[in-house]
Amino acid sequence: MAFDRMVKRYSAYYAGWCVAFGEHEIAYEQDKDIQWVFGESKVGITLAPKLRRQFIRELLGHHGEIPRITLCRDAARINHLEYPVSEEKDLQGLSRFREFFQCPEDIHMFLTSHFCYPPGTRIVTFSKKKPLIIMYKEIEPLALTVV
Repeated sequence: MAFDRMVKRYSAYYAGWCVAFGEHEIAYEQDKDIQWVFGESKVGITLAPKLRRQFIRELLGHHGEIPRITLCRDAARINHLEYPVSEEKDLQGLSRFREFFQCPEDIHMFLTSHFCYPPGTRIVTFSKKKPLIIMYKEIEPLALTVV
């Protein structure tokens, strides 16, 4: 079932600051470009360094228009970037990600971290809970389409 929704986005007041993601399923594989992170009432992705800068700029940068994510069954598009998904484990992760967005609650997007990942790793986090207002400021929303 295809649907559209708006996601509230947040940027840290100071570059590099973020809160911890919290407890989650850990299935980290060092050589993968994208890691799927699933916790209670939140989901996220970590990105390999070669993708991190580009994806985070697309997701949290100021572009003059609202950024858009489109989640397909076998690909994710962020504005003009497309990331195809073909491995079974990644297809399952993308499917769980797509299911998360069907909830009726507001969804909030912000960066988090976790000590179990390499230094500098940031988790692009989508949560049903608003982030700490003393750490993050709300910016323009994100348009999300699931097809």
